[in-house]
Amino acid sequence: MTVLFYLLPALLLLGALLLGHYPGERLRLRLAGAHRGTARAVAAVPPPPHLIFARARLPRGGALLGAALAGRAPPPSPPTDVNCEERISMKARKLVPAALLALALLVPAAAQAHVTLQPNEAPEGAYTVLDVRVPNESDSENTTKVAVQFPEGFGDVSYQAVPGWNVEVVHAKLKKPIQTDDGPITEGVKEVVFSGGKLPPGQFQDFPLSVQIPGKAGEELTFKAVQTYEKEVVHWIGAPETEHPAPQVLVTPPKVPGQSTVAQTSGGEATAEGSAAASSSESSSGGSDDKGLAIAALVVAVIALLGAAAAVFGGRRKTA
Repeated sequence: MTVLFYLLPALLLLGALLLGHYPGERLRLRLAGAHRGTARAVAAVPPPPHLIFARARLPRGGALLGAALAGRAPPPSPPTDVNCEERISMKARKLVPAALLALALLVPAAAQAHVTLQPNEAPEGAYTVLDVRVPNESDSENTTKVAVQFPEGFGDVSYQAVPGWNVEVVHAKLKKPIQTDDGPITEGVKEVVFSGGKLPPGQFQDFPLSVQIPGKAGEELTFKAVQTYEKEVVHWIGAPETEHPAPQVLVTPPKVPGQSTVAQTSGGEATAEGSAAASSSESSSGGSDDKGLAIAALVVAVIALLGAAAAVFGGRRKTA
């Protein structure tokens, strides 16, 4: 879903071509009408040979692909005035690479890290440690406070002290009491606030929390977070595909009682390799999504840079 979000501009361009429309087609036709009078005035002046050749040349490369998808040729060049055409061509050669470069810089920025919970999945009913991972994405401001809102169902939470930071656990009455061996629990965790410290730019901090995972297997537990800088506040409360997604933890099926995560050899002896593999799998699950986003952003950035280079050198060949 996230990869499709980054590929949305390319999909929109492809959709327009399949419907028989070219991006900027109306503007080109409007310019052609505006310069019609100028074309009549300079009709007696023969255009330079390179412009005649350029107009007679068949489309190729991206223009040929676009014409094939749209089912017709691109709109004609608006002006026939030599000076005006050269000016527009120069502007296009400057604006197109700049726009593509801006896109190339924008996509990696959207794939930057955000506030997450690590690991991003945990077994149903298990006691586990969730790290609230807070990166500082600012260039000049410190992060001074982080507030994490808990979904319904967390009866209690224990935190690990982080030097320089204060921790406040806010409780509230539960909509549905939690049944335990010691009786029902009517109050649960509503919010955990980390404050009093300073997280400098370019660094991140983990705030460990020990909890019991509520919910059923397959559910996504959403933890809305608010990150406070010295001069601004960022709300990580959106859906996964938005610019500021809320941290989420996927509830997986509960572990079978007595099941060991250590692999067994054919002779029944435990192997350290199996335990290490399981630990590595759990620790890497939280970073797999970020790696996928980074790869998608890199691919789009490379395509954008290649398009910018093609626009520059293509324009030079036409004016040669």
